[in-house]
Amino acid sequence: MKRLSFFQLVTMTSSVALLLGGCLIKPERVPTRHFVLSPIPAAEHPPTTAHSLALEVGHVNMPSYLLRDSMVVRKNAQEVAYLETALWAERLDQSFRHTLAENLSLLLGSNPAHVSASEHDAEVFRLCVNVLQFDVDTEGRGTLIAAWRLTAAGADKSIKSGQTGLIRCGPSPRRNPQAIAATLSALHAEFSRDLAQALRGSAHARE
Repeated sequence: MKRLSFFQLVTMTSSVALLLGGCLIKPERVPTRHFVLSPIPAAEHPPTTAHSLALEVGHVNMPSYLLRDSMVVRKNAQEVAYLETALWAERLDQSFRHTLAENLSLLLGSNPAHVSASEHDAEVFRLCVNVLQFDVDTEGRGTLIAAWRLTAAGADKSIKSGQTGLIRCGPSPRRNPQAIAATLSALHAEFSRDLAQALRGSAHARE
C-alpha cells in the first residue's frame, strides 16, 4: 500500500476541513424589517376655535425614486442607494398622505380624511401636496422639500399655496434603518405643524 507523504496528509486534511466548513457554516441572514411614518403625539391638542376646518387631503405626489418598497439613502446629489432589507410597510406616498391626514385631524380639530362636501354645512377645503425630496443621507441628515395647494372642494382655483424646505439632523442610518423612519417622521411632523398654521390662517381669512 502506498503511503501518503506528510505534505499530502496536510493538504487533504485542509481540503476536508474547508469542505465541511462550507457545508456547516452558513452566512448570517439579515432579517427584513418593515417601517411606517409615525404620526405626531396625541398629546398635541389644537387651539380652541369657534369652527373646525373641514378638510380633505387629496393627492400626494412623489418622485418615482421614492416609490420603491426599499428605503432610500442619499449618497450625494446624483446618487441614491436602496436598503434591500429595510422596507416601507406601505408605499411612501400613501403613508405620507395617511399620516398627514391624521396629523391635521389632531392639529385642526377636524377629520380631514375622505371628507365630502355633502357631509358638512361649512365649506370643505381640499389639500394637495407635491413632494420633491424626502430622504436621509449617509450622515443622517433628512430633507423634505414640498409644495402644497389649498382649494375649495370641487374647484380648481387656489385659495392659498406654499412651498416648504425642511432639514433635520438625526442618527446615521448605517446599520440602523429605524433612524431613517424616525428622522422622516420628525420632518413630516414639522411639515404638518407648519401646514396647519397656514391652513388656520386661510380659514380665518374667509370667515
